[in-house]
Amino acid sequence: MRRFFSADPRLVLLLAVTVFGAFAWLSRNPGSDLVRRAEEWPLVGTLASRFRAAYSAPSGGREKLGGGQLSGGESGQGEILVEAVVSDRVSARPQVWVEPGTRVQVSPMLDSEVRATVELLGNYSVIERRGDWFHIYRYSVDQGGLEGWIRLEGYEEPSTERLQQPEPVLPLAAVEPTPKKVRRARSFMAGGGIEAPCGPYTLYTDVDGASVSESCSLMARSLEATYRERFGLTPIGEAAESIFLFASQGSYEAFISDDERIPAEKGGHAAPARGYVALHSEDLPREAVVSTLAHELTHLINRRGLGPALPPWLSEGMADDLAESRIDDSGRLVPGELGGYSVVSGTETRHFGGVVSASRLIEALDGSGLPDLSDLVQMGSEEFHAPQRESLLYSLSSFWIRFLLSDAPGADPAGFRAFLEAVASGESLTPDLLAQSLDADEVELDASFKTWLRFQAAPLPQAIAFDR
Repeated sequence: MRRFFSADPRLVLLLAVTVFGAFAWLSRNPGSDLVRRAEEWPLVGTLASRFRAAYSAPSGGREKLGGGQLSGGESGQGEILVEAVVSDRVSARPQVWVEPGTRVQVSPMLDSEVRATVELLGNYSVIERRGDWFHIYRYSVDQGGLEGWIRLEGYEEPSTERLQQPEPVLPLAAVEPTPKKVRRARSFMAGGGIEAPCGPYTLYTDVDGASVSESCSLMARSLEATYRERFGLTPIGEAAESIFLFASQGSYEAFISDDERIPAEKGGHAAPARGYVALHSEDLPREAVVSTLAHELTHLINRRGLGPALPPWLSEGMADDLAESRIDDSGRLVPGELGGYSVVSGTETRHFGGVVSASRLIEALDGSGLPDLSDLVQMGSEEFHAPQRESLLYSLSSFWIRFLLSDAPGADPAGFRAFLEAVASGESLTPDLLAQSLDADEVELDASFKTWLRFQAAPLPQAIAFDR
């Protein structure tokens, strides 16, 4: 048989040595101009990016990330390739600071799917590193677990000055819940629940009857307009989130059982970054469900009106300011007017609403006293949510906002709305920002608030019967 091709064995050997040598040199010099130029070429650009990501040496020479095993060879640039950190992901070390706008991708390739975009400067645990690519993980109550790859070219620790500089809080667009989250919620609803509109939101519920869903629609449809008028803010974009309303308290608690940080005793919570609010209606009158829903939906609107990561006094105070307002016959909230109702259930009478918060504050004022505004605005989340004082601080926050927006002597509606506008436009949210916006003497302001507060006391509303 005739041979169509033959080659000198010496030529084949020389070619193999040349190719092997070129690959060896490139694998030790993945950052060379040749590789970087190849990333811009059609067809081979993606392969070049993958090659550079895989063979880039970690910055910092031979220094390990800590606690991990290193794989790969050595070169004049130090150990290369993969450092696998052997530790639990939640407490993985070391950590890297990640700037806002950084894309979290599915894999360490430039063209891989973007899983999320970092919103605020934060510290993320490192599971693995490949050159400029970091496999990171972070857990937060608001967003849950976030894992993926980020590219930090020439990473350096931020300066002390950078870390001490507060991040601006800017409005963010609404997000939809993931299909997985919707499926999980519906899996705990009788018959999988139903899907229905609730104003601009999507409602998933297994509550029987039309009363609650109709009240939901009436309130939710007008809530954003009420928010705009009350706080002088215009949320960006449109609502896109969902409401998970469970008929059973047990179903609600089962839904949140995968996150031990969500307190089940509150009966409702908001997750703006995950696109939903959840609550239950078991053993609760319609007014209580609507009030809880108004509180949680305000958290969603705050994301689009002010931004995420608000200090607790502002976030919870604004939510309770609206939630504790009177609800008129049309189902609309009436800001500035305290709501309240009492319910007889068997041998028990329960009281709800703003008039109860007012009574709680006046009782504290006559007893151990109340924190001043300057102390309240500086409280961190842990101090604010301490079980023994949380209810009082919620009430205090909402009544400060109610006072500042009132026409009472010493109040300053324009100053408080200017403060909110400054936050929404990116001003650093420091304790001094509120004081500068109000331009009032701190001692006189506290005295005016306490005088006004005493006039908020009102008889508890007449009890209504409620059948379980």
